[in-house]
Amino acid sequence: MHTTDLRVAEDLITGGVARIEGGLRLGSETKTENADALSVDIPLSILGHDGDEAVTLAAGSYVGQVKIILSNTNNTVTCTPSALAGASTTIATTNIGEVYILIWGGAAWFIASRCGGGNAAANAVLTMPVLA
Repeated sequence: MHTTDLRVAEDLITGGVARIEGGLRLGSETKTENADALSVDIPLSILGHDGDEAVTLAAGSYVGQVKIILSNTNNTVTCTPSALAGASTTIATTNIGEVYILIWGGAAWFIASRCGGGNAAANAVLTMPVLA
């Protein structure tokens, strides 16, 4: 694997926005075991469990840190973050293609997005990661 440090040159920044051409490649990990801990240092975690199992997520390292969790299994995988903003304490995926994005707010993970993986009729949502 080839790794390159990203150094943003001043000529790439316009109005406080950096332009990235050629795509953005995130580091990823695949988790398959019950009670696995998701890395807070790797932005993308892929869930590939072979049964109904659970994972954990520790506190973030800095405010604004983004964590993406993608389900590659039709089994229920329940994630328990160290702290989740709001009334929920867990997030569960049950279908291939379900995704949720979390952002660390300093004291808890905030849910920025939940996406379903199943096909549904027009203007309908078939599946979404479940908050509990």
